[in-house]
Amino acid sequence: MNNLNQNEVSVTNFGVEFTPASLAIQNYDAMVEQTKAIAAKYDNLMITERTLKAAKQSRADLRKFRTAIEDKRKEVRREYAKPYNDFKDRVDALTGIIDDAIAPIDQGVKELDERKRQERENKVKEEIAEVAKSRGLLPNEIKLNPTWLNKSISGIERTRQIADIADYVKKQKNQRKSDREAVTRYAQALDLDAGGWLGLVDQGVELTDVMARMDNYAEQQKQEAAAEKQRQEAQAAIDALHQKKVGDQVIDTETGEVVDAGPEKYSYVIEVSATPDEMDALQAFINALQAYMTENGLSWAVR
Repeated sequence: MNNLNQNEVSVTNFGVEFTPASLAIQNYDAMVEQTKAIAAKYDNLMITERTLKAAKQSRADLRKFRTAIEDKRKEVRREYAKPYNDFKDRVDALTGIIDDAIAPIDQGVKELDERKRQERENKVKEEIAEVAKSRGLLPNEIKLNPTWLNKSISGIERTRQIADIADYVKKQKNQRKSDREAVTRYAQALDLDAGGWLGLVDQGVELTDVMARMDNYAEQQKQEAAAEKQRQEAQAAIDALHQKKVGDQVIDTETGEVVDAGPEKYSYVIEVSATPDEMDALQAFINALQAYMTENGLSWAVR
């Protein structure tokens, strides 16, 4: 592509023939005096019911006179602007030709800049992947900083910044792993499920804060359990006031209902094969056992 040379069109030979126009109102001074005289006729005009109609007519006449002057100004302005409008159209035609030439060049420059930017981004991503691998990290764990794509930053500075961020991420991961282990052990000591507390660690909550919350929760659970135990004991004491044991059953003395029927009982038949002497010995053992149970308030019968 050739550059402009001295024989080509340039702004220095962009000549314009221009004659400054002169606008003058004929008999201007006389018109000023006439206008003042017309305006003076309405000075200190008193508006009353009797003069209202004439006042409105006077106002209409003055507005009509003013409109006529404005219309003349607009007419002159249109004529006055014609040379400039024609000049502007010609200038626009020239700049349009230049714009048409600039457009493809501008597009080409932008496309090349974008390709170079994409190349820089790919290179930075490769460097991020290498640094991440050296720290045992995944590439997506290191967020790409847009300033790393700037042409002004040196490769050494960019590498240093990437390494610093990678080291920080690695440190945070190690700390989070350690905190998770600590929370798991602490949850076991407090007899709590670690799941929800580990979620707080993953959200970035400080370990000391998580443990403080665990302490509060465990204490709250302990207090609630103690309160429930007291409630049950109090209820049992109240119930005992109007309950009586009859045989194996507990009866509510106010309602007559069976509160606790005791364990369900079953009948069993045992068949024994023995000699007469062995049977006599077994019968003697059973009689002795039954006597012992009766003495100690135990219920057992053999039929």
